[in-house]
Amino acid sequence: MVFGADKIVDMIRDGVDVEDHMTGKVARKPLVEYIGDDQIDMIEGTTVDLRLGAVFRPVGNARLMRESRITPEIEKIMDIEESPDGVFRVSEGEYLLFQTIEQVNLPENLFAYIRPRTTLIRSGIPLETAFISPNYQGRLTVGMKHQGAGDVEIQMGFRILCIAFFPIDGKAVPYRGVWQGDRVSTNGKEERPF
Repeated sequence: MVFGADKIVDMIRDGVDVEDHMTGKVARKPLVEYIGDDQIDMIEGTTVDLRLGAVFRPVGNARLMRESRITPEIEKIMDIEESPDGVFRVSEGEYLLFQTIEQVNLPENLFAYIRPRTTLIRSGIPLETAFISPNYQGRLTVGMKHQGAGDVEIQMGFRILCIAFFPIDGKAVPYRGVWQGDRVSTNGKEERPF
């Protein structure tokens, strides 16, 4: 079962109970933060649109071992805080990381699934997405490789993803990974994978 627009709006406006990953205390937060009223009004069916907030380029090597990992260093190309009307040009074959403006706050009884908006797919830019685990709190980062022909210009704040929320039947193990929050990469430093 997936939540419909009415339930999603209620959880955005009334909030959900989430465990703060820093303090361990329960706090009430909107299901989706940094979302505009116009986005809430545009919810269709069962998904909420999420907007482009930052663009990063991985540079350097990665080393992904069972007991340790190093993900590439990253350079920030553009973000909405520094360039609110900025336009980024994506070249054919380029691989980047996109991060949302919005932050999600999933309680222990919900998980989410994100998918690219079809406008990006039609422009040759599929996004690599994942499930979002219960108790994950933060902005969402996805991979992007331009597979089309010719450049594509994307403006900060453009709607890139849609997210759907699903209730969990039974007890789930809350997210305990290192990507909690706005973290994009290990930035070339070694750490233990989870």
